[in-house]
Amino acid sequence: MIRSYSLAKLVDRPKGSKAVLPPVNVRLSAEKQYLTALRAMLTQIVAQTRQTIIPLYERERSQRLAVRAMTADADRTWFSGLDALVAQLVRLASGTVNSILDLEAKRHSEAFMAAAKRALGIDLTAVVMQEDLADYLQAAVARNASLIKGLGDDVVKGVEQTVYANSIAGNSVTTLRKALKDQFGVADKRAQLIAQDQTGTFNADLNMIRQEQAGILKYWWMTSHDERVRGTPGGRYPNARPSHYALDGKEFTWKEGPSSTGGQHPGQPIRCRCVPRGIVEF
Repeated sequence: MIRSYSLAKLVDRPKGSKAVLPPVNVRLSAEKQYLTALRAMLTQIVAQTRQTIIPLYERERSQRLAVRAMTADADRTWFSGLDALVAQLVRLASGTVNSILDLEAKRHSEAFMAAAKRALGIDLTAVVMQEDLADYLQAAVARNASLIKGLGDDVVKGVEQTVYANSIAGNSVTTLRKALKDQFGVADKRAQLIAQDQTGTFNADLNMIRQEQAGILKYWWMTSHDERVRGTPGGRYPNARPSHYALDGKEFTWKEGPSSTGGQHPGQPIRCRCVPRGIVEF
């Protein structure tokens, strides 16, 4: 359970005045570490596919039995070793990501207190506790474990479908290799999306939790102020909807975010790099 407090009441400022609490930005190294864990999983899946499944395909094709054998239920055993490996790899990747999230939560708490110290001159070590994030961390860990398992399961399914399709078509091993390479390329892009989105969402959620805990009810939406911001005229995504460029500098409440984002706050939409500047009202 999160223990709330009023940051405004802990600081001696004139009544009716306001102060801005800087947000904690996402740490790009955490995203890289997350992606490294996923790519380690994918690398071993690729290696297992090359070492076991492709040789079986090549042997069966050379015996002119590929189509008949590959469409038989018994030949699901071709992928049994891959199934077992992926189950193990998913556990390892999930464990690594759990450690990353735990460290990021601690880093965020420290950065939040440092921001309050710089902006308001107050020490929050007596009121900001890591234990306050326990429930959220449990949910975040479960969410990420589900995404990692989904990635692993879908990669195996993709390998199966690719092998079956090429077998039925009577394609060469060279054609199969190319098809699998494309399949793994898609998986890698998905891994990149998961790593970027989940580290960003995690950081965004912690900004919301810590600011609400401190009694901060409102924030100013702040973009990254570069060409990648959605809806920026002349930028990379000028026609993106909703436009985050249009939200920059506007005030919203944690209770009700922008209607254009469906109520999502800075950093919560997929691949959003925006942050909230908390408004402390005295």
